[in-house]
Amino acid sequence: MSQDANDVVKVFSGTLLEAELYQNVLNEAGIENKLVGGELTAGFGSAIPGSVELWVHQRDLEKATAAIRRYEENPREPAPKFPPPPRDPKP
Repeated sequence: MSQDANDVVKVFSGTLLEAELYQNVLNEAGIENKLVGGELTAGFGSAIPGSVELWVHQRDLEKATAAIRRYEENPREPAPKFPPPPRDPKP
């Protein structure tokens, strides 16, 4: 069976928190992805290890694994949603 570039492959499985973190990494890299199993955590919590998966197109697999590897080698804090308020000098 030949592989089609549009086939999807699993690039990660783990907790919802980890999967969402890696999903953000892939989104920032411009890689289309799909998080699967997140809804299971609502009923089962973390009772099913590795139940949340992140999938990408076969054609993006190498780029996705490289983006995740780069993040793991150099983790960064997520950007704040709002800038901190300016500091007023005290008299």
